[in-house]
Amino acid sequence: MKGIRMKLWSWLMLLVIAVLVLLWLFQVVFLEQFYHLMHFRRIELQVESFAEGVREESAVITALGNDALIGELEAFAAAVNLNVEIYDEYGNTLYQQAMITEHMFRRSLGSIVAEALSGETIRTNIAHMRFDSEYRVFAMPLVNQAGLIDGCIVVTSPIEPVKEATDIIMQQLIYITLILLALASAIALGLSKQFSRPIEQISKAAKSIAKGHFDVRLDIKSNDEIGQLAQDVNEMGQSLGQIDRLRKELIGNVSHELRTPLSIIRGYAETLRDVTGDHPEKRNQQLEIIISESERLAHLIEDVLSVSQLESDSVPLEMTPFDVLETVKATVNRFEVIKTIEIIAPEASYEALGDRKRIEQVLYNLIGNAISHTAMTDAVSVQISRHNGFIETSIMDKGKGIPEDQLKFIWDRFHQVSNDASGKPKGSGLGLAIVKAIMEKHQMAYGVSSKLGEGTTFWFRLKEV
Repeated sequence: MKGIRMKLWSWLMLLVIAVLVLLWLFQVVFLEQFYHLMHFRRIELQVESFAEGVREESAVITALGNDALIGELEAFAAAVNLNVEIYDEYGNTLYQQAMITEHMFRRSLGSIVAEALSGETIRTNIAHMRFDSEYRVFAMPLVNQAGLIDGCIVVTSPIEPVKEATDIIMQQLIYITLILLALASAIALGLSKQFSRPIEQISKAAKSIAKGHFDVRLDIKSNDEIGQLAQDVNEMGQSLGQIDRLRKELIGNVSHELRTPLSIIRGYAETLRDVTGDHPEKRNQQLEIIISESERLAHLIEDVLSVSQLESDSVPLEMTPFDVLETVKATVNRFEVIKTIEIIAPEASYEALGDRKRIEQVLYNLIGNAISHTAMTDAVSVQISRHNGFIETSIMDKGKGIPEDQLKFIWDRFHQVSNDASGKPKGSGLGLAIVKAIMEKHQMAYGVSSKLGEGTTFWFRLKEV
């Protein structure tokens, strides 16, 4: 996790350094350029505004008599320390607000005036040799309403150095940089630890789960994605622990269930070979037992495969509309040789949506369960009815019932309730687990109600078509 911590710290520090670099560039390196650009652009806009006033006054002479126009120009010139000169079309000075009188400088201005009177807009810098300073000159022709050049205006502005201001800002930036780097480093380190610590815990928990320690739990209370990941890891560990427990129970239960019929088959086969092979009556009796136990073994294996397929989602449901009544009749017919079962259905058809083959398996298990838990004289019936958009099927028997404390366990795999005076259960103990798995895959309701001495009713619902 040190790699993640260092990466987070590095990226946060790079972000702060990038911000500081931009701050230095714009506040120190480019400060003078930006200042001059904005300052001189402001001067040019004012001069262009005056030129537009001259056009509206129709001539330079007329414009000079406009006190408002000249007053605005003079106020601006005084505010930003400008030298302003206005010439007529012949180069004669009509207006002058200038403090620069050095001969060489004035001669340079003369050439600029000539270019402006020819229609050129001039932007240039002129050095003042005597005072070792530099000036920005902006010259613009003045056009009358007829579109003819009636004169020109020349403004001169000293290029004021901003080095002193830059030095002050640089000193401030040095302190700001040091403070920001220290704060950013501390904050980045804290954030990287905060992010990496729960990831380290999650990594350790995942490794423990991979080694089979499914009882590992993470105590991370944050409400962000890391907290959600920790919760998912906890749920995964809990689910894997439950699956591991069920796997061990399944192996133990299947081993136990397989051991009994296999022992019986082997015992009678050895007896048949060594003792009763020459006695037809005993031999046939023992062969019947072997066949019965073989069938029981086959049913057990089939039920285990069914549960495995349902829980692993290896066989998807084939959801189609079908007639529940016809399915009930077909299933009941399979039990005719054992017991007569009453079908209670007021209507001729009950269309529902579901996997018909799986629902037939549910009916077979529930009806077979009802028959095995009732005496030959007790009645078993199947009732079909409609309930608020659902088709409900109930399998009712008049057996001795299921104790209330056993009802919550009957859906568990290999849980069996004795059905006769001997107290010995019959079947594999997987029939109701298969019913539960099928109905949950359908996402439909199912249940059971029972009273001792009165009987038991199993029911399930399917969505009506």
